[in-house]
Amino acid sequence: MKTVVISQPTYLPWTGYFRIMKEADVYVFLDHVQFKRRSWQCRNRIKAPGKWIWLTVPTRHKGLCSIKDVEIDNSKPWARRHWRALKTCYGKAPYFDVYSSFFKSVYGKKWMMLADLNIHIIKYLASQLGLSSGFMRSSQLNVETKRTQMLLDICKILKADRYVSSVGAEGYMMEDVAGKLFRNEGIAAELLEYKHSIYPQMFGEFIPNLSLLDCLFNCGPDSPKIVFSTRTRKSRLGTPLQP
Repeated sequence: MKTVVISQPTYLPWTGYFRIMKEADVYVFLDHVQFKRRSWQCRNRIKAPGKWIWLTVPTRHKGLCSIKDVEIDNSKPWARRHWRALKTCYGKAPYFDVYSSFFKSVYGKKWMMLADLNIHIIKYLASQLGLSSGFMRSSQLNVETKRTQMLLDICKILKADRYVSSVGAEGYMMEDVAGKLFRNEGIAAELLEYKHSIYPQMFGEFIPNLSLLDCLFNCGPDSPKIVFSTRTRKSRLGTPLQP
């Protein structure tokens, strides 16, 4: 059975992003859809003493623009600020030194396109979790449809037997009668709901739903166990989630 997962390339994604990636034989970065300002596409959260903070990549684009065409605004010293924030917040974390050289190299390079930056980081984080999905970009597939039909067309091009989505997409997929559309093509469509694990964190009370970097710097080689042993619920689209 060939499983496809499709998701936008986000900046420094949270742990749930990688849990659903684990389901995939082919992971498609949905980079040809519209970019949204102030979204996970260009920002995420890390933990600082007593609070969480945003790390945001400044962007430059005109009007409506697809993710793949969004340029990074390098007139602002965002890379230096992000690297400094990581060192300040995690410099004393147990495993910061294990991964810091990669991020130092990321922030030492001049990135022009947001999608290139995000995908480079995501592939590295996936490798640290032991994931070996095949990666590709939706912009390589020349799909012109929208919403559920777009997802279905990508799955058909890739000859998928199974499509897995996060439960957050259930609303619009139900509106589009996605379960029936996928069944008619012989593709099982499933939803996955992720329950966040609690793990050792610096700076007091646990804050969930941060970038995976928080787990990686604090827990190192235990991170795969933390991310993948978390209880999830799955269902066929249109049926109740099973415990």
